[in-house]
Formats: sequence, C-alpha cells, structure tokens
Amino acid sequence: MASTLDKAVEQLGHRLSPKRRSAATRLRRLADPAAGPPLLEALEREVRDSRTWETQYQMVMALGMCGHRPALGSA
Repeated sequence: MASTLDKAVEQLGHRLSPKRRSAATRLRRLADPAAGPPLLEALEREVRDSRTWETQYQMVMALGMCGHRPALGSA
C-alpha cells in the first residue's frame, strides 16, 4: 500500500484543480522534504493557468513547509 506522501504526490497530476489543491494541502501538513521536487514540478505546470491561483498558493506554501531551497531560484 502506498504511503500518504506517495498518494499526495501522485494526486498533484490529477486533472481537477481541487484534487491537486487537496494534495498540496496534505503535503503542506506533512512537511516532508521528499515532496519538494515533485511539488516544484507541479507548480511549474500550474502557473500556466491563472484560474488556479488557490492551488498555486497551496503548492507554494507546501514548498516552504518542505524547506525546498531550489524553489527559491537565484535571487
């Protein structure tokens, strides 16, 4: 049986934004550094649609909670 982390990461690719948002919220609560790379990849896809701003917000917050430093880019 897949772990909560694996299920949430898999759900980041769901076709419905509320499902992706739910996954990001779960990953935010888990705050597992292993979620960082798939979250960043999902966010890069998500920003193409401004209608999903709530989902993007949850993904950004989850990245912060995971401590995924590469998401900061080069400032």
